[in-house]
Amino acid sequence: MSSSTRPMGIWPAPPPHEPRRTPWQPDPRPPAPPTTPSQSAIIDTGPDWLAERLLDRRVVTLSGKLDSAAANRAAASFALLDASGDDPIELRLCDVDADLDVAFTVLDALDLVGVPLHVTCLGELRGAAVAILAVADHRAAGPHATVHLREPRTYLGGPADNVATHAEDYRRRLRQLQERIAGACHRTVDAVALDMAAGRILTAEQARGYGLIDRIAVGRNPRSSAP
Repeated sequence: MSSSTRPMGIWPAPPPHEPRRTPWQPDPRPPAPPTTPSQSAIIDTGPDWLAERLLDRRVVTLSGKLDSAAANRAAASFALLDASGDDPIELRLCDVDADLDVAFTVLDALDLVGVPLHVTCLGELRGAAVAILAVADHRAAGPHATVHLREPRTYLGGPADNVATHAEDYRRRLRQLQERIAGACHRTVDAVALDMAAGRILTAEQARGYGLIDRIAVGRNPRSSAP
């Protein structure tokens, strides 16, 4: 039967490899050609991508109130960088505060590092975290940085015997921290203990005179107001 004599409503069957379509259904859209991924898709934007990029450059950053998780990550980073090369490790301290236990975790990890350690303090450095700056091989601070020498706080509840034992352990560990700071600054332990008890605050220039840093960091930016 020719197309001119085909009855209304009768259409030839589609080939077996094509899906059945009604006369008013449009032709299927061809697949889109493959595209090159954009730059934003290539860059990893996961939560740790910046830390990984800095780690590739042998830079470790610590910021805020340090907890045991942050101290353990820092210790692992130091061990990895120490084993992967002989170039210095750069540690940036940005507004860092730490208790005794956390600070000693970082200090013990730094004592095991066999490559030079360069530490730069930005913002305010408080509590036991001051020792992390003091023990470094090369120590610098931003021109607006401040160092707050104060005794780290500790809290414990429970029976009186437990509180007394904890208080004695706290005094012993605090003395060890003050000895580390005093040795790095070439000062007496008693002088450092008095300054921490008084909560002495040092500017960057005063921290250099105190022996906590070697220099004040000055960038290459011409807008810098530091001398």
